[in-house]
Amino acid sequence: MNKEDIAYCGLDCELCKNKFADIRQKIRILEESFEQVNIKEMIKAIPFMKFKYRGYKKLIAFFSEECPGCRDMGGNPFCGIRKCAIKRDYFTCAECNDLCNKFDSLFKIHVDNEIQTNIKLIKENGIDTIVKMKS
Repeated sequence: MNKEDIAYCGLDCELCKNKFADIRQKIRILEESFEQVNIKEMIKAIPFMKFKYRGYKKLIAFFSEECPGCRDMGGNPFCGIRKCAIKRDYFTCAECNDLCNKFDSLFKIHVDNEIQTNIKLIKENGIDTIVKMKS
């Protein structure tokens, strides 16, 4: 791990990449199952399935490629956390006094307290320490 693997918000990009790789593997298995049941013909026979399948295809498109990380403009293109950190020239939000409401949606997704834990570690020990701990 290196410093660039820590997102502005404090998330460990490597953990996320590993989770997404697992999801991609499961999608491949599901796609194989769809081929076995001839999903394209099933969709023709059951019209309401077409809408659902299109939604599924859009969802899996999101997971189809590995995210380069937010420092390389991956992740949410509208991320207010990234925009704020770049504007303030912060490497992470640990440089800010406290985590603002821009984190609200992330806290709902990342319920394991990784963000809060990493930001606290960075504030107390510096970014290099967290990089060494996670390497």
